[in-house]
Amino acid sequence: MLSRALRRGSKQATCLLQQCQRRGFAEAAVVEQFDWDALGKSVTSDEGKRELSVLRSTFFDYQSRVINVPEVKPIDWARYEKDVDPELLNDFKTSFEALKKDTPEFDVKPLLQEAENKYSELFKQADEVVAASKKRISELEQELQETAAAKERLAHATIDEELSADPQLAKEIDEEIRQGDFIA
Repeated sequence: MLSRALRRGSKQATCLLQQCQRRGFAEAAVVEQFDWDALGKSVTSDEGKRELSVLRSTFFDYQSRVINVPEVKPIDWARYEKDVDPELLNDFKTSFEALKKDTPEFDVKPLLQEAENKYSELFKQADEVVAASKKRISELEQELQETAAAKERLAHATIDEELSADPQLAKEIDEEIRQGDFIA
């Protein structure tokens, strides 16, 4: 029974420490401000706006949960001295202290910096792709204009205009007519 109580106590202590670590990581990872309006302007479809609304409310829900998590109070060992066997209480204290010593501090700043570096590289790549896409779009628009102009010119062109524009073609056609080789 004593070992079961020790295990339960150590599990509770472990859970409390893990909760504190998660809270520290969550607080460091929370975005201070996000421009939801700018994101909303880029979404055009009704379904996309609904999804964005759901995402926004979910984000604020989780953000408020992280912010409103109560601080863990230190264990008041003196309070338990009256009700718990001193030897058992001493075992709990030593187990708890051992857990605190064995639990490494989790510094999230390097991870956040690494993530920011990766995202900055991705944003640079995205900007390069956007610039290349805009350049290609302008090239394709120019080609479309040239094609439309050529189509318009061909729609109203006469055979005489085409033959005068290409004298070599006119010579080839005349030669084929002389040889009687004009029927395909």
